[in-house]
Amino acid sequence: LAVTHLPQVAAQGDEQWSVARSAGRGRLRTSVARLDRPARVEEIARMLGGTEITSTTRQHAAEMLQMQSKG
Repeated sequence: LAVTHLPQVAAQGDEQWSVARSAGRGRLRTSVARLDRPARVEEIARMLGGTEITSTTRQHAAEMLQMQSKG
């Protein structure tokens, strides 16, 4: 198990999970979700590109995941 904000590290995992926090009505909530392949590409692209996800960041994310599966 590794917790990271680094896309290079996240792409090396066999699985990827998203953990998110939200606040409302004076409560803090945490949600955890297992990501499928398309969601992994989107999440790694978000990690690479920040607020603006482009076709280039998606392509780079997909390539990072493809390289991991070959290794």
